[in-house]
Amino acid sequence: MNSFLDSALSLRRRGVWEALDSGILLWRHSFAYFIPFFAIPAWVAACGLRLLPGNYVYLSYLILWWLKPLFDRLVLHVVSQRFFGSCLWQSTASLRSMGLLWRGLLGDLLWRRFSPGRAARMPIRVLEHLDGKQFQLRKKTLGAGGLNFCSVITCLCLAMEGMLLLGEIMFSLLATEMFFPSGVAFIRDNFETMEIFIFAAFCFNFIIVESLYVCMGFGLYINSRVEVEGWDLQLLFQKFAGQTDNINHGGMLTKERCT
Repeated sequence: MNSFLDSALSLRRRGVWEALDSGILLWRHSFAYFIPFFAIPAWVAACGLRLLPGNYVYLSYLILWWLKPLFDRLVLHVVSQRFFGSCLWQSTASLRSMGLLWRGLLGDLLWRRFSPGRAARMPIRVLEHLDGKQFQLRKKTLGAGGLNFCSVITCLCLAMEGMLLLGEIMFSLLATEMFFPSGVAFIRDNFETMEIFIFAAFCFNFIIVESLYVCMGFGLYINSRVEVEGWDLQLLFQKFAGQTDNINHGGMLTKERCT
């Protein structure tokens, strides 16, 4: 994507459901970039959590779930850089935004951990660098543009993650019973050994659903700015002004050469 005016998430007024669709489209276009920036770090953290001793190993599910706001920021970095047309590997602005990922992280992991609108509000804190009263005022302003609809996608994504895990477990049991009649009894007798596959499925669903959740929240955030601020028109006028300046400069150069 060379310009966010021509990106997968083109700037125009949308309804909230269409804004979610635009976030899904951006997720599809950016998914390959999630692997080094999000998926691999998430798998490394998950494998490290499996080293917990004894029965504490089951805390790996809870800890990984609790760390979602941290991994959300990695996804937001990829999505925002892709949307604004920056190079993820070499851009100075990209490296600077990576440093800003930690802004307000402690609050997101503690008292804001259960906020249902965190995916759509996170760009305000991380990308706009706002905290305190400024953040609250900005959140209230953009709420008029559909930002608060993020609570709905939070519920949808929680349900999706749970249903995916349940479906994978049921499919595995049915397939085992169909092809290996004694396999279910073996799983029941060796559940602690087989539980590692459930954790692997949990991590896989975590990567898919959480990245999708952040992208849909980002779509709501962009659409709220368009609805409330007319951001699309502002950037379009700036683009026209830049083209006019280029034409004027080109005319001056031509005139100078003729003289």
